[in-house]
Formats: sequence, C-alpha cells, structure tokens
Amino acid sequence: MALNEIAHIVKNGERFFLASHKDPDGDAIGSLLALGGTLLLSGKQVVLFNEGPIPDHLSSLAGIERVVDAVDIEMGFDAGLILDCGNLERVGAVSCRLSKTRPLINIDHHENNSRFGDINLVDAQSSSVGEIIYRLIKLANLPLDLTIAENLFVALQTDTGSFKYDNTTSEAFSIAGELVDWGVNPWKISRKVMDEWTLKRLHILESALKTIEVHSAGRVGFITIPQDTLSKADTDNLNCERFVDYPRCISGVEIAVLIREIKKDYYRFSLRSNDWVNVAELASLFGGGGHPRAAAFSKEGSLDSVKQEFLSKAKGFLQGR
Repeated sequence: MALNEIAHIVKNGERFFLASHKDPDGDAIGSLLALGGTLLLSGKQVVLFNEGPIPDHLSSLAGIERVVDAVDIEMGFDAGLILDCGNLERVGAVSCRLSKTRPLINIDHHENNSRFGDINLVDAQSSSVGEIIYRLIKLANLPLDLTIAENLFVALQTDTGSFKYDNTTSEAFSIAGELVDWGVNPWKISRKVMDEWTLKRLHILESALKTIEVHSAGRVGFITIPQDTLSKADTDNLNCERFVDYPRCISGVEIAVLIREIKKDYYRFSLRSNDWVNVAELASLFGGGGHPRAAAFSKEGSLDSVKQEFLSKAKGFLQGR
C-alpha cells in the first residue's frame, strides 16, 4: 500500500523536497506546512517549495517563512513529495528539473490525477490532502504539535468550505475533532483564513457583483473580475477565489463561474456546481481539472468568445435535467 511505503520513506530518509501547486489554496499550503513541520521536528532536513504567489489570507500561517519560491534541485534529496497537484506541471517551472529527484511521491485527492509519481497516493475519497497527511503522520508515528495541528485544520477547513461541501466526510469531522483536542481554535483559524476581509477586497467584490449574469435558462451563473478592477485596487487576483460563491447561491444555478482576467485576452475560470454536474470533467475539455464540485482552467481569447465557448460545452452537461 502506498501509504505504508511513504511512511517508511519519511521515517528513514533524511533530506526531503516538498512542494505544492502554484497559486496555492489553503489545502496546498496547510498540507505543505504540516508535513514540513513534522519532518523538521523529527530532525530531518526539508525544503518547502511553492512557486506562489502566497495569497494574503495564508501569509500569516505558522511556518510560512520557511516556504521558498526558488530552489537548487541539484542539492540532492532522499525523496520529493508533491502535494495537491493533479499533474506535475502544477508545481510550476521547477517541474521540468525534478527528473533526478527520486523517488518522486505524488500525494493528492483529485480524481483526474495523472499518476506522475514513482509512488502515487491518490485518494479521491479524502476531503483534502491535509486529511491524507494526517493519516501519514499517525501511521509513521511522526510528531504532532499545535502548529502542525493548526495547519492541518486549515487544509481541512478550506477544502471542505468550512465543513459544508459534499466532500465533507465523517472522517474529516473526526480528524478535525482530534485537531481541536490538540488545541486548535476553529474560530481563530476561520477568522484568519476564511472570514477576515480587507476593505479593499470588499470594494473589489462591490464591483464584481455588478457583473453577475445568468445563462442557460438560469442554470449557469457568471461573475467577472476584469484586470483593471484589480489594478485600480492595487492588488492581485488571489483575494477573489471565493467570489464564485455568489453566483452559486442564486436559486436555480447549477454551474457557477468566476472569470478572472489575468492579462489581456487570457482568463482564469473557477467552476463550482451545486448538485449534479461534474465540473472537473467540464474543465478537462479546456485542459483543466479539479474535483466534481470545484474545478478550474485557463483560456485565451476575447471575453465574449471564451464565455460562449464555455456555455456551448456546459450545455451538454446540463441537458436532460
């Protein structure tokens, strides 16, 4: 079993390269910090890598100062562990320099994972990679402290939408309960990571809400953030991921879409579904991926053309309902 094999490697190795996907979310960073933290407490040498940029709401997590965005991969490692990446390219530019890092261990919960590792621990039934890392820590008898527990809680809480998405399992609740027993304060974590907004972010939301529109007989809802909105606010687009929840809550909407303009004629689509559409499959038609209820892809073209192409593909997923 992959979990047992990985537990043996992290117990017996000394130098590890850990990475999670670029443009990280709470699961990517929380899992990275938690696994890195327990290995450091075990006396291991660890490099924590994320190409970034690290979003503001995750920048105050304990241990974040250890995360680097550049690394000399030739320094040699006993193993490389890649977290929360559906494919190796999600790590970023360093992915093409990992050929000598062996074994390469792929730990993920995306159902469309490309199984790029020498060892693949891909569990689509897990709520988050944080849940898998918790099981690894327990199996390998690695140390756990409050900081590690808090970062694991961040991973679980963010990927389950504060334990309300349909990937929230009894196992996720059980692990969260054990982390609370370690001293984690759910309200403190929620305020820091989920619910504390800057005034600038609220102004961006104010502008974005004016763009909401529905299509396909009210079953597809869009919210759009042009680059000039972010430029005027002097901020990046990473503060906006949860804006997709606003069209998602419109009565009758099945597919909610946040469209962010990254640069001229280049857009990032964040997808959510409410009940039956597998948005990971929909995103895969555009070279993206994710989970059945949350996925993403990027697309070149004018705003009107990319929206129309998306609606054309989405229509097939909505037919018969």
